Amino acid sequence: MKFQKILIIRLSSIGDIVLSTPLLRAVRNKFPEASIHFAVKKEFVQLLRYNPHVDELIVVDSANMSTSLQQIRKENYDWVIDIHQSSRSYQLRSAAKNALITSYPKNRLKRSLLIRLKWNLYKTIEPVYQRYFKAVEKFNITDDGKGTEVFVSDAEEKKINDILLPTHVNNRPLVAICPGAKFANKRWTKEGFIEISQKLQQTHGACIAILGGPGEEGLCEEIKASIGADAINLAGKLSLLESAVVLKRSKLVLVNDSGMLHLAQSQKTPVVAIFGPTVKEFGFFPLENKSTVIETTISCRPCTKMGLDKCPKGHHKCMVDISANQVYQATEEYLK
Repeated sequence: MKFQKILIIRLSSIGDIVLSTPLLRAVRNKFPEASIHFAVKKEFVQLLRYNPHVDELIVVDSANMSTSLQQIRKENYDWVIDIHQSSRSYQLRSAAKNALITSYPKNRLKRSLLIRLKWNLYKTIEPVYQRYFKAVEKFNITDDGKGTEVFVSDAEEKKINDILLPTHVNNRPLVAICPGAKFANKRWTKEGFIEISQKLQQTHGACIAILGGPGEEGLCEEIKASIGADAINLAGKLSLLESAVVLKRSKLVLVNDSGMLHLAQSQKTPVVAIFGPTVKEFGFFPLENKSTVIETTISCRPCTKMGLDKCPKGHHKCMVDISANQVYQATEEYLK
């Protein structure tokens, strides 16, 4: 079967869109002559702006869906791949009249039982990016094993070259730390990030680049003030693609369960990821290549899939009990 025009829907967020790129690449390889469009929210469109496998981006504004719906009605897609499965994605795909629509199972019941009752019904642990392929398996489209990818332009490369020039001149290893996360209970302690950064400065002469999004500037500035001169706070100053360049230039990334984890892996940079309230069964652990996960065993874990504003138990032990020394031991594999 051949398709002339294909629409992939994944509206948000950073990590999920990055994790969709192996599927996107595989669909392109299977149908090289097809016109492939991708529907994504406007705040994340830059993650796909330079992707060579996308012919056109459908930029979705949640506050005004009419424009996107009108555009989809006009396109005459013959296949819609919905890997978001939300009320908005259903609305978008319903506008593609006469198109074949495929999606993948989200395991909502298993996830809910694991969170609420601690009943683990997962027989296998399957990363989300591989689950996406269930939406296309009837066409023998499989993962090529090359991982995720986010492409940048020369403009982003040049800006980051100028910012990082002192670290290149001094020939020190650059380590990026990403202390933020959308939800507070997915963040490792501020003190932990400070201690590990100081230890890496002392033992490896590392220069620390601190990355964070809007709203995380204060946290990152506190960490920078404690780390000292060999740190640069870039929180709130870079676009997603500029952040991707910093991650690519880094020798190692220390990160929470957040979109920055997957952005770092898209640049093939080793990561040490710190997981607290979420678990591997949910599918968002890093790809195994060049990654280490630090986590604790505690009976109340997992307590959430997306994250919460505070620990339901009030102690946050899943994060507090992770020491800087544990994280440091994991970094040695990549910095020695």
